[in-house]
Amino acid sequence: MTEREFLDVVARLYGQSWPAPLHLLQGAERVDQGIPLGIAAKEARTTPRRLKQVVEARQRLRAVLGLSPQEIEAPSRQRAIGTLGQLLLGRAAEIAFENIYAEEMKTHELELRDLRESRTDTDYRLYNARGKPVYRINIKFHGALFQRAPELVGLDPEDCFALATYKIYGALRKQQDEGLPYLFAVVGVRSLSGENVGAEIPSPFVDAVAYMYQAPYARNKRDFEDHVITRLVQDEAPVFEQTYERIRHADWFILSARRADRLVRERFYDRVFALRIPRFAQQFRAAELDMHFSLSEDLTPLRSFLSMLREAGQAKVVTLIERGDF
Repeated sequence: MTEREFLDVVARLYGQSWPAPLHLLQGAERVDQGIPLGIAAKEARTTPRRLKQVVEARQRLRAVLGLSPQEIEAPSRQRAIGTLGQLLLGRAAEIAFENIYAEEMKTHELELRDLRESRTDTDYRLYNARGKPVYRINIKFHGALFQRAPELVGLDPEDCFALATYKIYGALRKQQDEGLPYLFAVVGVRSLSGENVGAEIPSPFVDAVAYMYQAPYARNKRDFEDHVITRLVQDEAPVFEQTYERIRHADWFILSARRADRLVRERFYDRVFALRIPRFAQQFRAAELDMHFSLSEDLTPLRSFLSMLREAGQAKVVTLIERGDF
């Protein structure tokens, strides 16, 4: 990646307001355009002395970020591909969920609010007409088939969804602490993964993120990733459009934390196979302690849930959730 290519990516991501320390490069660009050093320094929120150092540097990116973009290494690129692919996959799923919700509900009595920017384990909250939260909703995407599902948990690989037991426990604790039903919205597209989505992201974005990973003086690297994803979505990049369409038309399901907890207790040894495997940690390195659910028997289709919510109302649905029916 060249210095010019990186700066072009930054301009596409941030427009006229570059974050520190990239703002020094923007100031240097302004000097190149004929803007007096003092004015450019003021615009860039730095001192003329510091900006002059950048302007006169033989390698401006090295002077500001501590690394030349030609020094990007293959592991950093691979990390960028996987991370960006996973983030874009998640964003496509969230937008698809929003659109399915809007299509099915057709009401202003309940409002879906987006909490993705907080990067918590909750993607959305649902609010009633008085502005009070009524549900927490966390989107879960699953793509890879668990090929040993018939042998280990008695399920068809196509009908199997795994969820870490600690996430079920944490969701139920949060529900109990806040008095707010916690729901998992589950969607899966086979053969769709962060790696193969990331492989389709234009290389300038991948290289720019990889460069930020390696640059010693780079800041707000997660914010940089988020700006790349936002740009791909806003530009309707082919990789986003294709990913979104596949997720939008996939089968979606709802699973409440209450029902998940009940099923864990009822089928602990059948569906949490780690409890039956000697030396599980050695055989399945880095694996989580998962509960395996049947999509067709244990979960509820999302559209059926939304239809019930629309027709029967929140009170009825809350009762069903507390009974573990959803």
